[in-house]
Amino acid sequence: MSTTPPIRRMEDIDPNFRLNAAVPKDYLFHDPHQAPFSIHGLAADEAVYTRLPLCFLPQCSDGVRNLSRHLAGGCIRFATDSPGLALIFRLTDAGNMPHFTACGQSGMELYEETDGGFRQIANFLPAMNDGRGCRLEQSVYTALPEGLRSYVLYLPLYNGLDELLIGLAPGASLMPGHMPRIRKPIVFYGSSITQGGCAAKTGSCYTHIVCRRLDAEQINLGFSGNAKGEASMAKHIAGLEMSAFVFDYDHNAPDAAHLAATHEPFYRIIRDAQPELPILLLSKPNTDKDPAAAEARAAIIRKTYENAVAAGDTRVQMIDGSTLFGDTDRELCTVDGCHPTDLGFLRMADAITPVLRSMLDKEAKK
Repeated sequence: MSTTPPIRRMEDIDPNFRLNAAVPKDYLFHDPHQAPFSIHGLAADEAVYTRLPLCFLPQCSDGVRNLSRHLAGGCIRFATDSPGLALIFRLTDAGNMPHFTACGQSGMELYEETDGGFRQIANFLPAMNDGRGCRLEQSVYTALPEGLRSYVLYLPLYNGLDELLIGLAPGASLMPGHMPRIRKPIVFYGSSITQGGCAAKTGSCYTHIVCRRLDAEQINLGFSGNAKGEASMAKHIAGLEMSAFVFDYDHNAPDAAHLAATHEPFYRIIRDAQPELPILLLSKPNTDKDPAAAEARAAIIRKTYENAVAAGDTRVQMIDGSTLFGDTDRELCTVDGCHPTDLGFLRMADAITPVLRSMLDKEAKK
């Protein structure tokens, strides 16, 4: 009589699927709010990790208020010669979207930063509760390369942190990290795609890829399903110090009429406040399901662009979103016909980076 073999956990069958090593017991833990650590891409001078200032939240929708605690675009910079790095953290939410990897939603990713480029060091994979999403309490560890090096730790795209401590070996040096060449951030405003859904890992969001390539600071104001082009948000963004603005909320406008009523007024608020600012307009990339409807929406954004140029604006550009995924294997560029895979995000970055670089270089020469 045959018997069914017991079901084993995948990490017991294949050790390559095991999670991060245990945290060394002698490591010393630091609060990244304290120097020489520096936090970037989040609201300054707040005790909590948030993308928007707490004083602005009453002007926002309930969705934006909740999503402001998701930390897309947020990162921590520091330099150390520690032989390893440990993290102890508490997630705000368990996450558990079926079409989005847990490490993309709730993980963190570590890169080495140098004047010559970036190198991935570790992707911190969150531990899971069986069938119930991520564990809220987490601890992870990775070995680091030898010598004093600068690091950037990307924070979760679709989750928040109620607590984070960074652990280093006893006696290790701790110094300020590499500062990006472009210190004024590129500000991105848009939809779930802007926020990073559904990147396989945190550093694969197109805004991260673009800003690594340009060696630029960023502020990611992607609000999944909730970027509606509100005037209050435009006024908030208009008050930010930035090197460029990427305007990408086509997907979240409920319909073409809403987009037409809000898109040019939003642009106008930004432009009136910052006449010299490079502004890049995007329409949505995932146009294959309904090309006619996508083109109707793109035409609204194109009208904003054409009106701006006709009024003498020489610092505005537009990329038609239908070109962002390229011409081949477009079905591989999304998870669900909507949200990009890493290939989709890479192709978006390939199209957006040279346009932004040209706009920034043009400004630098003036």
